[in-house]
Amino acid sequence: MHVLVLLLLIVECWSWGNINVVIDDKGGYNITIGRRVWLRSFRTAIYVDNKWYSSDDNTLPLTDISYTSGFDPNLGDYRDFQLNYDLVRDGIHTKIVGHIRDWYRAFGISFHLDTGDRPLTNTVPLDMDHVCTVFPSFHIEQIDQNDQRGYFTFEGGMSGNDGKHAGWWNSSSKVIQSGMQSGPVVLFNLTEQGEGDMLVLSPFSQFMATSLSQTKSNILEFGVMGSMLSIPANYIHSMMVFYALNGINEGIREWGQIMQSEYTRTNQHRLSDVTINYLGYYTDNGGYYYYNTEKEINYEETMVNVRHQISLPFRYMQFDSWWYYKGMGNGVSQWTARPDIFPDGLQAVHRRLENISLAAHNRYWAYDTVYKQNYSFVLDESNNKALPIGNDLFWIDLFTQAHD
Repeated sequence: MHVLVLLLLIVECWSWGNINVVIDDKGGYNITIGRRVWLRSFRTAIYVDNKWYSSDDNTLPLTDISYTSGFDPNLGDYRDFQLNYDLVRDGIHTKIVGHIRDWYRAFGISFHLDTGDRPLTNTVPLDMDHVCTVFPSFHIEQIDQNDQRGYFTFEGGMSGNDGKHAGWWNSSSKVIQSGMQSGPVVLFNLTEQGEGDMLVLSPFSQFMATSLSQTKSNILEFGVMGSMLSIPANYIHSMMVFYALNGINEGIREWGQIMQSEYTRTNQHRLSDVTINYLGYYTDNGGYYYYNTEKEINYEETMVNVRHQISLPFRYMQFDSWWYYKGMGNGVSQWTARPDIFPDGLQAVHRRLENISLAAHNRYWAYDTVYKQNYSFVLDESNNKALPIGNDLFWIDLFTQAHD
């Protein structure tokens, strides 16, 4: 107990910014901004051997809390609080560690779950809209009558644009519609109209496997996607509670900068991208030539006419999903020009367009794609989709052929 009291004193007295984490002797943690609680934790849990082990019913008991400091080469110094749990399966003890990192740069609190040195397997998986590991988890709640926080989140197709929604951050809100399609969650104070303190809740690693879900008890849980049948030994996933004090717009930019810093990404390619820096002509949904041509002529002649008759300095032309072969579920069967669209072939069309750059639409691969004959694909019968796997040979060949 004396060690824990010392930990609490360290957190309270050596705060590195407005955002703070307070940990109690049972492993509960609160995220505070200034002196106000913004997030309260619920549980840590593991689904393995087709059943739940959880800290809230002591089937995943907390053994102790420890503290160290560390350094990340991209993000700098941090304090690391370790919540150590004992997972007992078939008489074998496995140490599960929940790391809570408080960063010196004061941009937020990160959570990292180490699932231990044994694989976690199930024969009866959960569905993909739930998670099979839980750390961290937070109550979706109004703390008191003065709590006027709201949220917005991205969800669904088109990078989350199709299902984006907003509302009050309270126990009656359905923040997450679908864990599989959910995105980052932004919290802000409605009384400040989004101009003051804000948080971004998002995965911080293992992005293709890390998900989030909202339980019937209105708990927001982060972890590994529930449909996974196995998790390898020594697996670690993480999420970030990012903090900014200058409102939503600036906060989102700063959150992106932290993500770029952690994964050593820059804006180099974005800044040199022709589609961002120059005017282009689009045939996307909403455009006049979206699945539509001039009367009594094909797409080839229509696009050539656009190029020669519209006196605008566009540097590229976009061909939407009308130009290639489709298969099951309207996915891409073959990413080559259809002869009824471009009778002379794409290369000839390109020459007739005076070799202007082309932005060629693509979407998900169809279950019956012709490319599965020569390359490795994962095939999903439930949604008629296919996903190329293995090395980059498929993509190298695809773009080489398209370029030629």
